[in-house]
Amino acid sequence: MRSSKQLVWVIVALSAGLWGCGSDSKSSSGPNGGNAATDGGGVADGGDAGGLATGVASTLKCDVVVSDKDCDKTKRPIVFVHGTYAEGDTFARVASLLGSNGYCQDRIIGVEYNSIFVDNPGNSCSDASPKVGCGKIDAAIKQILAANPGFTQVDLAGHSQGTSHCGTYLSVPSQAAKVAHYINLSGAHDVKDVETLSLSSMHDLGNTPHHATSSTDPTKVKTVTFTDEDHFAVADSKRSFIEIYKFLNGGKAPKYDEVQCGDEMITVEGISETFADNQPITGKLEIHEVGTEARKLGTAVTVGKSDAPGHFGPLQLKRGVPYVFSGYDNNNKLVGYAYYTPFVRSNYLMRLLAPASKSDGTAVGGLVAMQTTDKATRDAKSVTAVVRWTGGGFRQDLGASLKVDGKEVLTSANAGVEGYKTMNLSGGVAAMFLEDKNKNGKSDLGLVDNATFIAFSDVAMDATKPALIDFDFIAGSEDSAAAPGKITISNWPSSDVLVNVYFQ
Repeated sequence: MRSSKQLVWVIVALSAGLWGCGSDSKSSSGPNGGNAATDGGGVADGGDAGGLATGVASTLKCDVVVSDKDCDKTKRPIVFVHGTYAEGDTFARVASLLGSNGYCQDRIIGVEYNSIFVDNPGNSCSDASPKVGCGKIDAAIKQILAANPGFTQVDLAGHSQGTSHCGTYLSVPSQAAKVAHYINLSGAHDVKDVETLSLSSMHDLGNTPHHATSSTDPTKVKTVTFTDEDHFAVADSKRSFIEIYKFLNGGKAPKYDEVQCGDEMITVEGISETFADNQPITGKLEIHEVGTEARKLGTAVTVGKSDAPGHFGPLQLKRGVPYVFSGYDNNNKLVGYAYYTPFVRSNYLMRLLAPASKSDGTAVGGLVAMQTTDKATRDAKSVTAVVRWTGGGFRQDLGASLKVDGKEVLTSANAGVEGYKTMNLSGGVAAMFLEDKNKNGKSDLGLVDNATFIAFSDVAMDATKPALIDFDFIAGSEDSAAAPGKITISNWPSSDVLVNVYFQ
């Protein structure tokens, strides 16, 4: 661990307590990346982010700037439907890459729903016996089209379970007429007559590709099968982005295949919700610059609350400057912190996640908690960190590396060939809980527990006195061109909070 007085040059954001290996939420995003039930707007009860502190400067070097205001307003809006144990930020990297190539990122929205096989967002609510969670895809499409009156169609994308809901939506001709193109990300469903790009991989679920079909015209479906992408990388890898861009632009390749800088003042907007069953969180939201000492927050930027459907923002923050978002639950109890590699451009698909619970409003909240955060080590002497990568899962067998204070923590057992023999991990490790499971003060590594797309590994991070911890990540062959990521966190005791470490 590093000295607590060293400056933390990282961007820090709160995930109202957890992580989000692809969690799902109850409502669909509106035209500004917020909730479809709202018109957007600023953080409630908290003022704006105009009082940005001047104490921390950006160290980000920008050879190219692709401004939000210069986006191509002739490009159709895009609606994304996530999968099981997932949420709208599954598509965040593709959205940033599209934004780097002229797409208006505030027109790329996510449909949030209860992903534990409860909601049916692709079904029509006008059916004789409407199903739970019906109409969410159609509501999101109607709202984004209303906000952009020059368009009568959107481009629709679905991942994993989301492809099933998209297939249901496209089976109704009047609904399919609102979709110009469909992007099928790992799913085997009938798309009828809609022009479709179907992406999958040899390292997809069960090491088997999953592609869409058309019962009316097979020529409507173009399939691309990757070699290295895991189940989540199929939705958000650079190679997936390139294929998506070409599909939406008549075969033309993108100008940039890496995320480019946005404006000096970026926009952040999204939803606070519980993990997987996606109930709105309306607790207090605090944003500070990252302080110069471990466990001490820097200058306050803004304090506010999410609105009733969990929507927050839009917030204006400085590009490349480290912030910490501190999130509170509906009872205003601090839940946790999450550290991100620096935002280089706007993000309208942020999802700040709190742990599900049996009291969060759905019948499955307790089940989700029992399989995930209820298993997490809570101890005053150690840190429990949940680590994610926006470009896919952790693949030790494909050359990925994750080091904690210089020590490798990925192994075959927790993120490689041996681990993927476990049914829950057959599609990859989208999130890793790193914790001192046996409380012996030593990193024994291995796979000590698992849940759907989640690996638990024994990594000891001391919390007996304030200190900083370095996390270093290399993606491997899923995205060999991705720049190495580095995040430095404070060693918050797991008895108080969980810490999210998110490589973008």
